[in-house]
Amino acid sequence: MHGRICLITGTASGMGKIAARELAKQGAVVIGVDNDASAGRASRDEIATLAGHANVEFLETDISDFGQVRRLAERVRATFGKLHVLICNAGLVDPVYRANPEGFEIHLATHHLGHFLLANLLTETMAVSSPARMIFICSDAHKAGPGIDWDDMDCARVWAGRPLNNRGAFIAYHRAKLAMIYTAYEFAERLMDKGVTVNAVSPGYFVGTNIYRNMRGLFGLGCRILKPFFTDPERAAQTYVYLAASPDVAGVTGKYWEYCKQKASSSLSHDLEQRRRCWAWSEAAVGLD
Repeated sequence: MHGRICLITGTASGMGKIAARELAKQGAVVIGVDNDASAGRASRDEIATLAGHANVEFLETDISDFGQVRRLAERVRATFGKLHVLICNAGLVDPVYRANPEGFEIHLATHHLGHFLLANLLTETMAVSSPARMIFICSDAHKAGPGIDWDDMDCARVWAGRPLNNRGAFIAYHRAKLAMIYTAYEFAERLMDKGVTVNAVSPGYFVGTNIYRNMRGLFGLGCRILKPFFTDPERAAQTYVYLAASPDVAGVTGKYWEYCKQKASSSLSHDLEQRRRCWAWSEAAVGLD
C-alpha cells in the first residue's frame, strides 16, 4: 500500500480506527475523518506512531453535514489530487430524534446521504487514480425490515412524536443501511469501466464498538452488560483491510462481504427499481446534478 491514498470516515474509534491503523502500517497515506476532533487527532497521532511514518492526516468533518462534506471533498482534491481507497464507515445509533442541518433524519444523513455525496464528489478523483476501491460499511440490519418508506423519509411516523424511541432508531438504521447497499451496487455498475471497484461490507452482528453508547433503557443496559461478548472489532475490521489492500480482490466489484468472504445480501437489496429510485432521490436530497 506504499503511496496509496486512503480516506476513511469514522476513525476516532472502533473499526474505522483499526482499519486506518492497519493500512498505515502497510505504508498507505491515510486520511482519517471524524466529527470528534479531539479523539480524531489522538487517533491520528497513535496510528502515526504505530505505523512509523507521518503520512497520517486527520480532517474534522461531520459526515451528516453536506456543507462540511463538500469542503472535505474539495480539500482532498486540492491537497492530494488522487484517492485510491474510500471507506465509508462513520455511523451511529441514536434513539433521540435528530436531523442534520439540511433537515434530514440523522441516521439517513450520516450513514447514507453524507457518504453518497462524498463518494460522488470524489468519483472522478478515484477514476484518475485507478485502480481504486470504494467500500461501503453496511450491515445485515438492512435485512431486518420491510425497506424504505418513501412517504416517511424523515421517519416522523417511526418516532410518532416520542422524544426517545429505541425501536425508531433501529428502523431508521435499517433503512439507512439498505440505502447504502443500493448505493454500493449502483456505483459498482456505473464505475465498472472506470477502474474503480465498489463493494459493501457487513461487519458482523453486535460489534463491540461504541456505536450503541446512546441507547437507553433496558436495551442500553443490555448492550453495556453484554458488550464483552460482542464481536471483536479487530476481527470485524479485517474485511475493511482485505477489500482495501488484498490483490485477491482486484477487479472484484458489486459484492457483499462479511469476515473476508462473500455472502448474500437481501433480495430487496437487488430490486433494481428501488435501487434507482433511491439513487435519484438521493441526488436530489444532497443537491447533485
